[in-house]
Amino acid sequence: MALKVETARGAMTGTRYIESLRDGREVWLDGDKVPDVTTHPAMTGMVHELARIYDLQHSEQYRDEMTFVSPETGKRCSLSWLLPRSHEDLKRQRRNSEIWNEESWGQLGRSPDILAPHIISLVAISDALGQVKHPKCDFGENIINYHRYCMENDLFLTHALGDPQVDRSQQPQNETRGDGETEVALHVIEETADGVIVHGAKQLATAAPISNETYVSLSATFMRRSDPRFILAFSIPTDTPGMKILCREPVSQWPGSYGHPLGAVYDEQDSMLFFDHVLVPWDRIFMLYDSAPLLQRLGSEANFRGWSNLCRIHQRMKLMTAVATLIAEAIGVIEYREVSAKLGEMAMHTEMWRHAMDGVEHNAFPADNGFMSLGSTSGMNIYFAQMSARMVELLREISGSGMIMQPSEADLANPEFRPYLDRYMPGRGVGVEYKSRLFRLAHDLAASSFGMRQEIYEYWHGGDPNRNRINLLRNYDQTDITERIKTLIAEPLRS
Repeated sequence: MALKVETARGAMTGTRYIESLRDGREVWLDGDKVPDVTTHPAMTGMVHELARIYDLQHSEQYRDEMTFVSPETGKRCSLSWLLPRSHEDLKRQRRNSEIWNEESWGQLGRSPDILAPHIISLVAISDALGQVKHPKCDFGENIINYHRYCMENDLFLTHALGDPQVDRSQQPQNETRGDGETEVALHVIEETADGVIVHGAKQLATAAPISNETYVSLSATFMRRSDPRFILAFSIPTDTPGMKILCREPVSQWPGSYGHPLGAVYDEQDSMLFFDHVLVPWDRIFMLYDSAPLLQRLGSEANFRGWSNLCRIHQRMKLMTAVATLIAEAIGVIEYREVSAKLGEMAMHTEMWRHAMDGVEHNAFPADNGFMSLGSTSGMNIYFAQMSARMVELLREISGSGMIMQPSEADLANPEFRPYLDRYMPGRGVGVEYKSRLFRLAHDLAASSFGMRQEIYEYWHGGDPNRNRINLLRNYDQTDITERIKTLIAEPLRS
């Protein structure tokens, strides 16, 4: 087996993470091949911020809250990769996710803590994966070994699930698709002694340029295929020959000194992935030609997706509520009835999310595979896809025009111009520096290119909200109440 752990080094450090990215990966940005993602201006802020948080795993303050001792190697590993077998395990993982998201202000939709629960969800159905037979490998054994390999090396994974947005009427599951479609969506073109050769493209792989590996599979939208060549799930290193990464326009770089406290360090970089006859080794394949096991997971009551997204959303809502409150105080409007009501609405959404998280934890249960599953999160992803936009809207309304008209750091530092700022741009009981920087933070949350990207991400992060609503309705058991209603109206109604 190639995925060995004898030389694994346990929980990632900042230095190790940075060095791991200097592997010759093929990353393209604005027409140029990026020679080193760790030093490129569009990515260096994000890379070094992740390195800082990785180092917290080894600090005296956080080591026991972010890591555990591997029973196999004796090395400390990230709690993100712990296979939860008790309520206490879930509590420890929640605290680890809280730290990751507190440290990153809830801005990372693809932190290293995000994909680990996704892989754990596959380990939980390893028996089902193994029931799909192939003479070259055991898919169930592969995912167990791969989890072990990721855990002992604390690898940073991203994923790519969607097909290229070319012609949605010509999907692989559409029996009327055109012949040329097979050259677009990722598919198997050949089996070899070493693995399968895949060709095509995938979107959207957030953080692909700065991750260690990419997990490739199918989203719920693309899971049912008419052609088995398009059914596959695997994971490969980011520097795999033939995999090309195309970056979108960065949202971490701007002219001047206007201040982007979030965008400057939390631009994760979203990417398209192009696979040009890429070899995927047999021991890295988890599904091939048959999607039944993954369809089983989608319909399962067990929830192994983990705490990271739940904690991230809570932290993001807390941040927006707090910034809006401080702005209302800084411009003297917090006692206005309309403003207080809007702040109360933001607090309501934030508290509702916290209560939902507590409910998910309270309803945790032992699944058939021996792992502990969080309780149902049914509807939560849909709720936040809607409420995130509302939170941004409220922040904008409370901030008013101040969100777009604030001086830069260079303006504040200019002794000739500064008197005008002190005279005309302070707040209620606060100086111009405090007020302008607070508004710049709000701008980064709700108006900058970074803030706009975040809002688009939040809307689509859990998948198509309309599809999710339809699926929720189809699985929402109303039998008890509908039968009572039918009984009620079966007789003449009381007058």
